[in-house]
Amino acid sequence: MDAKTTGKFICKLRKEKNLTQASLAEMLNISNRTVSKWENGDGFPDITILPELSKIFDVSVDELFAGEKKEPENIKVTEVESKENLKNIFQITYVISIFIGAFSALLGAVTELYSIWAFRILFFTHWEIIFCAVSLFTLVAGGLVFSVGITRLRVSYSKSEIKSLVIKKAWLLTLILSIFPTTFLLRLIDCFLPMINVWIVAIAFAVLLAVIFTVMYRKISK
Repeated sequence: MDAKTTGKFICKLRKEKNLTQASLAEMLNISNRTVSKWENGDGFPDITILPELSKIFDVSVDELFAGEKKEPENIKVTEVESKENLKNIFQITYVISIFIGAFSALLGAVTELYSIWAFRILFFTHWEIIFCAVSLFTLVAGGLVFSVGITRLRVSYSKSEIKSLVIKKAWLLTLILSIFPTTFLLRLIDCFLPMINVWIVAIAFAVLLAVIFTVMYRKISK
């Protein structure tokens, strides 16, 4: 800590703020001579005055001690790079979850629709059990992968940013992941309520899902 270096720094900051020694002294409730002594390096600001002085000049107390402004760290650039990396990771997890979800939907739907056509007994063959188990496992896995991607976004993104980035993708994934449970529900209806036409139920259920998804999407998008 050098009084002359600090004095020159105070003088420079004062001029940048278009302040006279008198006006600065008045703001600090001290005499003009005191300010002059600082700037000449013949004295140093009292420790009780430093916080107010740093506030007037928009610098830190450490910078006043050092007699120079510190170079701003490249925090914003790092933050932008971090956000871009997280966004890329999320995009990857989304693609993986869509792939897994599509596999679950295709395997599960084909299995259950074929079983509705061919068998009246639930889990009539061990193949249906295996395929349903695999479909359920991949369905859960797809949802978990997508959730991990969203969780990673929370490191640098705000809730509103995550919402705008995720919402459409989330609805598409939810729609895909709901295909297998829907066909399995139809399979249950076909087995235990044979008097009900399963295809009419399927159409009605599809319309209901479409309405629910539309209403909820509009509410969340507002």
